[in-house]
Order: sequence, then structure tokens, then C-alpha cells
Amino acid sequence: EKFYTCPADLDPTLSHVCVSASGPDRVGWVSLLAKSIEEGGGNVTHSKMVRLGQEFTVLMHVSVSPEKHRQLVRLLRDEQELEELNVKISSLTRRETGLYARPTLGIRIHCVGEDRPGMLAKIASIISEKNLSVEDLTTELRYNKQNGRRDFVVNVDCTSQEIELKDEDKLHAILGDLETLKGDLGLEILDIRVHQELS
Repeated sequence: EKFYTCPADLDPTLSHVCVSASGPDRVGWVSLLAKSIEEGGGNVTHSKMVRLGQEFTVLMHVSVSPEKHRQLVRLLRDEQELEELNVKISSLTRRETGLYARPTLGIRIHCVGEDRPGMLAKIASIISEKNLSVEDLTTELRYNKQNGRRDFVVNVDCTSQEIELKDEDKLHAILGDLETLKGDLGLEILDIRVHQELS
């Protein structure tokens, strides 16, 4: 399975902003926010949205032409209909991508197990110890109909430029440590996929 492992290469000819928003859940928030961004000359590329309890939270990457940057920021800050969403805008600094001396190695981890405190901390700790960079991470609680328990589900995409597929010993050591999570956390499912994005 091929999955995207490299950091998004932000267009150097455009300005880039992160739009975050959180407020009482209401039908139409996404439509209103997306429409406002479009009217301000922005283009949504990456986004995540989730309802947590009665709160709706949004995180968006928006690209915009430099001459419309201020217009977009002003529109989002002044739009009264978005006031309840507490919109915040911050500028993003483009990081150099696509010019790596070595290929980027990606590791995708999917795990499912009975919910208990500290699961994410344990997973994140091993990822950090192995000097892997988190590119995308999501968690959720899922009701298991078969046994009536609450399962904790984690999906994480990590990258490394320090190892390659041909570095078998290093790769096996990392995978071996990641596989200990199954026993340590009592996971029902632990699926690890490796992919290399050629330079």
C-alpha cells in the first residue's frame, strides 16, 4: 500500500495560513467557513474537522496569493457570523521539501485496543524515542459490539530521513520496538506498514 509520507510542499509563490476554529456545534459551520475563505481569495488544501461533545473544531491549511493575504485575514476576523467559532489565523513558514539527500521513509501504524489511560502517551513515546517525525495522527473511541467495550483506535503516519529500506538492521529494530506495543498495551490489532518515497 502506498501512502503519502512527505511533508506537504507549500507553493513558494503563495502565502500560507493555518485557520483554526472551535465553537458550539451547529449545522452549516463548514459551509460558512469555506465560503468565507473562498470570498477572501483563499484555497483550502489540508483540513481536519471533528465534533467533540457539543463543540465543533476545525483546522485548515489555506493558500492565498500574497496580494490577498491581508484581505483574507481581515475577512475571517471581521465576519460576524463566524464569531461563535473563535477563528484564529496564523501564518505558516514554508519548509524546504523535495530536495532531500536521502529518500523519505514512511511508517503507518494502526492499532486498536481496549481504552485505558496512557495509551497515546506510550505510543507517542516510542515514536519519539525512534526519532520518527509525526506527519498525521488521529485517535478515536469506538464501541466494540462483539464484547461491549470501548476501543481506543490510533492511526499515525511517521517519517524518517535517517533510515532507508536497505538499512535492514535499523528498520527491524524500530519495527521490533513498535511491535512490543501489542503486548504492553494489550492491543487487539497492531498493523504496521512501511513505504519509501524516492527522492
